[in-house]
Amino acid sequence: MEEEKKITLYEADIYERQEPKEETRQFIIFRISSEWYALEIIKVRGITKIDKITYLPSAPGYISGIVNLRGNILSVTDLKTIFGLAQEELTEKSRLIVIEFGPLETGLLVDEVACVADVAVTRIDPTLTTLPPEKAGYIEGEFKLEDRLVGILKVEKILAKIEPQVAG
Repeated sequence: MEEEKKITLYEADIYERQEPKEETRQFIIFRISSEWYALEIIKVRGITKIDKITYLPSAPGYISGIVNLRGNILSVTDLKTIFGLAQEELTEKSRLIVIEFGPLETGLLVDEVACVADVAVTRIDPTLTTLPPEKAGYIEGEFKLEDRLVGILKVEKILAKIEPQVAG
């Protein structure tokens, strides 16, 4: 009778054979005019259709007004004004992306939300130096998604701009 051979597998052997997973970040991809941007999903509280924006007297030009979102009053930030893009009428695809950082929050007015994408950290490049300074400060990096160049917005920078209006 043949002696049964036992093979001992050590835990270290199993893990050494697994390919390391590439680190990714998850983004919501959206369009403002003809430009594409992204927000890291962990900084987004929600996405909603735009019902009615109430005009807010004496508000800065980049604040379109306020909305009542499930009983909470929320300012609406117009990124087109901040980035110097042409204004367009709201459409059926227009959305409000609610972002938050600490106690501050606002709704970003966007023309279309396209998708959610997992992007490998190695595919994220630094911001182009050719961007105008007024725009570059709001962009932390960029990546290619299909044939689109997508800029990653700095939520903290946007909320810092509106903080005096929210706190006041």
